[in-house]
Amino acid sequence: MKRVSLPWAMLALTLLASCGTGAQRRTFPVEMTVQPMTGPNERGWTVTPESVHVSVGTVRFYEGRVLLSARWPRFEPYALLGGTAWAHPGHYVPGDALGEVLSTTTVDLLAAQPTVLGEANAVTGAYGSMELTLSPATAASDTQNVLRGHTVRVRGRAVHTDGRQVRFDAEMDLPKPIEGIRFERTLEQEAGRVRITVELARWLGRIDFATASSGGEGGVSTFPVGSQAMNALVRGVEDTSAYVVTWVEGATQ
Repeated sequence: MKRVSLPWAMLALTLLASCGTGAQRRTFPVEMTVQPMTGPNERGWTVTPESVHVSVGTVRFYEGRVLLSARWPRFEPYALLGGTAWAHPGHYVPGDALGEVLSTTTVDLLAAQPTVLGEANAVTGAYGSMELTLSPATAASDTQNVLRGHTVRVRGRAVHTDGRQVRFDAEMDLPKPIEGIRFERTLEQEAGRVRITVELARWLGRIDFATASSGGEGGVSTFPVGSQAMNALVRGVEDTSAYVVTWVEGATQ
């Protein structure tokens, strides 16, 4: 389904018309934080991140709920390499749009406090899901150039249970938005904000750091295109279960 970004005035009229006369305009902040990774990943690597940055673009909220497929998981080429076939969304129809944030923000996921992505222009109603766009950083959105024009950059050290160690610096991009992220909440006019928590264990849980490049400058490895390390990172970032979306009661501090 093609989605068209509309100016807020037009979007508000569309939302109010589609949601019925009971819907009212409202706004709420949207923020992002991280759930740290603990213990080794499924390949036996314990990861100590030194920096984790992501460029977050448009965030949209929809009424459609996410249904996990009850069928046997679809064929996954990665599973042939010993990876875990994690849950995939089943039949998903976004339905009516209920709100959106249109700004682009560079998020330091290791920051002590959540990063505010922006104020969602929205309406009241029953929310069921979210769409998250991770877009390439720009000079305006990434003034420190930490992402170097990419969408995600992770630097750190990984230690295997057998003693091997890898220092790494990985960069990646996503070609399309992440659709069908679960967010079920009926919103009226109560004070609060949406918090998106990135599960770092989902991002890094599939990676075999032994498949990274040989240590380059300063002994730091990268993730070559087509390598298991790069493919696993991309799969982790695009996994909808890597994002836990909750409503936090109360006014923003």
